Amino acid sequence: MGPGMSPYAELHADGQFGEAGYNLLFVLARQELRRFPVLQVATADDDAVWDVVGDFLVERGHGVTTMLLANASDDDSLGALLRTSLRHWLIDEVRKTDRGALRRRLERLISEDERFEVVPGGQAGAGRWRLAGTAGPPAGPPLADLCAAAWSVRDVRIPPWSSEERRAPAADAESLGRIMLAVLTEAAGSLEPATVVAVFADRLPHALDPAEEPLDDNEAAGLVAGGEAGDPAEALIRQEADRNAVQLARDVFAHMSAEERRLLPHLDGAIGDQMKAAGRGRSQTYLRVAALRERLRALLGEEQDRVLVLGELRRLCGTPAGVVPDGHADMPSIGGSR
Repeated sequence: MGPGMSPYAELHADGQFGEAGYNLLFVLARQELRRFPVLQVATADDDAVWDVVGDFLVERGHGVTTMLLANASDDDSLGALLRTSLRHWLIDEVRKTDRGALRRRLERLISEDERFEVVPGGQAGAGRWRLAGTAGPPAGPPLADLCAAAWSVRDVRIPPWSSEERRAPAADAESLGRIMLAVLTEAAGSLEPATVVAVFADRLPHALDPAEEPLDDNEAAGLVAGGEAGDPAEALIRQEADRNAVQLARDVFAHMSAEERRLLPHLDGAIGDQMKAAGRGRSQTYLRVAALRERLRALLGEEQDRVLVLGELRRLCGTPAGVVPDGHADMPSIGGSR
């Protein structure tokens, strides 16, 4: 590597990471690790951060290098793409822990709730989960159908949680039981535990911290090949923003009451429409509208893509969003009460 060579120039000169690339990855890792306290990496400990860098390169180094050589156009886009790849790898690491905890909770549900059972040895599908007392064959319905059945269960209750040492519950036992009943009923047979965990992870995205979907390096590398217009780094960032917005909206929706879900599409509407949605008088409706605005501000904070989040929330609440001239969804304002 030449003296003072940038990460982009170094990568194209040597075809691999060198000193500049390693140093950039170290800086990005230290920054991104602050988003993932569950990994228990002290960002002030240089050795711990370098260990993370090393693990990332062992698992993803070849794919990331290939993707960067194909897609990065300068140092800025290289940094953006590298940060996104690193962030999604860290998400995968967190999800390994979170999915394990979710599976253990569902295993306990299957063993304790008399409505469900594990298929005993000697029967077809031994070890799978099914409705108790049924003898159907192992089932393999489309995952989308199972997820739809899970999402048909509404008013899922998530207990308040303040502990910083223990993992928050995905939902209360009664809600988990209703979701499991809907999923296994839809299956009409026994399901692999891993399939059930995947369905619950989709239905309860807040149980996986952070609530984001991993993007593998093959998908990132395929952005240009797939005809994505413009800077591939910007395309990847836009794709990540869309994913994050959908997951955050689902998380917020799961915490909303039935009344809040009826009110949200009317936050910028006439008071008459708000009163009708709430089923209350004028003064009580004003109070509930103000409370919902405040709650949305608290949940979304300075979320850069809150327009996207609110658009998905509106879709979940059942009201199509309109279109305004700048191309964004016409979303309810959360800047203040009416």
